[in-house]
Amino acid sequence: MSVRELMRLDTALALSHAKKSLRKQDNTGSAVAGSERMMHSGSLNLVAIYGVGKKLLAEVTVGTQQYVYMRGQALPVGVKANSSAYLLRGISGSCVQLERKDEAHTLCLHPSLWTAK
Repeated sequence: MSVRELMRLDTALALSHAKKSLRKQDNTGSAVAGSERMMHSGSLNLVAIYGVGKKLLAEVTVGTQQYVYMRGQALPVGVKANSSAYLLRGISGSCVQLERKDEAHTLCLHPSLWTAK
């Protein structure tokens, strides 16, 4: 299996996970509550960047909620526009730029994650 195939599988898995999470929220009627929590729950953390070339995805946690951002789309996958959502401004190298109202955040992967153990 090539690296490209592994990256495609990894990307598909991340998207599938995000879609399942959104379906669960929709089934319980808490999709709006989930996006509301996005604004009020604390810490931002960049978990991973997936993809090949310009087709990149960034997995970000906001408090306890996990979101997947696609390069070229401001909102996370499955999240509807609202004033409290973090918007993706860019993915470059090992960093992601997010913005909300007057706040700007740059999240980067920790270099220790790049080396095999």
